[in-house]
Amino acid sequence: MRILGGAVSIAALMLATVCAQAQIANKTVKIGVLTDLSGGYEQNSGHGSVEAARMAVEEFGGKIGDATISVLAGDHQNKPDVGVSIANRWFDVDKVDMVTDLVNSAVGFAVLDAAKAKNKMVMLTSAGSADFTGKACAPDNSVHWVYDTYQIGRTIGQAVPQLGNKWFFITADYAFGIALEQGVTAAIKPAGATVVGSVRAPLGTTDFSSYVLQAQASKADVVALNNGGDDGINSMKAVREFGLLAGGMKVAALGLDALPALKSASLEVAQGSMFATTWYPEINPEAQAFMKKFIERRKTAPGPFQVGTYSAVLNYLKAVQATNSTDPKTVIAKMRATPVKDAFTNNGVLRADGRMVHDVYLVQVKSPQESKSEWDMLKVIKEMKGEDVFRPLSDNACPALAKN
Repeated sequence: MRILGGAVSIAALMLATVCAQAQIANKTVKIGVLTDLSGGYEQNSGHGSVEAARMAVEEFGGKIGDATISVLAGDHQNKPDVGVSIANRWFDVDKVDMVTDLVNSAVGFAVLDAAKAKNKMVMLTSAGSADFTGKACAPDNSVHWVYDTYQIGRTIGQAVPQLGNKWFFITADYAFGIALEQGVTAAIKPAGATVVGSVRAPLGTTDFSSYVLQAQASKADVVALNNGGDDGINSMKAVREFGLLAGGMKVAALGLDALPALKSASLEVAQGSMFATTWYPEINPEAQAFMKKFIERRKTAPGPFQVGTYSAVLNYLKAVQATNSTDPKTVIAKMRATPVKDAFTNNGVLRADGRMVHDVYLVQVKSPQESKSEWDMLKVIKEMKGEDVFRPLSDNACPALAKN
């Protein structure tokens, strides 16, 4: 019986090995970078995120065993229907295993639904709504890698003493901006701050004069820009143009955390503004090496979304290699068991709800006089542990976790 039992065990092991090997279908691992290649978020993610994904693939030599790794790129145009159409074609026709980036939370939610329906994997590196690990969570199919609106709120809440107690919001009128306003409001009130007014501007607004004038008339201490990309740049320029800073108002530029975006706004315009960021170039030697290589290839510095996309793809490929599988649940389970240390973070941990928890930073934009080189733009005001600023797992509203 022992011999028979051993034979059965060996057979079972051989069958499991064969099944595991069969998980990498057609001997290919396909990654889709679905991003904004032509609109207001292109600079923050866009072609830079595509390049970052390719850099991660190159570190693997383009292969895992005898399976080739390929990267596809798609432009969702900040439209959920366009994003879903591309994702479904990738899943059904091109047999893409994992989709990443997904800047614009509205697009991210739509693509996540498609991925769940087809048991595919999503790694959200540029979408920010905290609902991705809350009421819309899909922990067997998705991870949220870089940042979220809850974390931004908790981080910027630490700056109330430096910024002031009366806040006015200029908010991008879509899922990310609205969630960010809610997150910041919840974080600053316990610190003694109040919201004296808010306005919502459509995504893609170019003229922020009417919104900035309302902020000026509110007599707030702080104008919080709950937007990003070109909207963040244009609203920051309007704040400077209409003299809010000269009049003593402070700026919390909550989505203007990419070095190229700051360069577009200029240090002259953005100096003194504060925001939460998940990455800066001096975080570790790996970050500095990545930045140097990225600048050589793209002729511009990376932002957190792009470094985060590199990190997400790199760690995804490590998990695929370790499990010899592209099955989302299998890969994510391996990622939860593996700490993250790379060019993006020194101490990342993937939680059960899909949130990758890591340290974050409250930073201030340097003045032109303080800057010593082209990309020397930020000074770190405070470093915060991820467990102190990301939503606690005990407060999570993820339905999938409630079932367990």
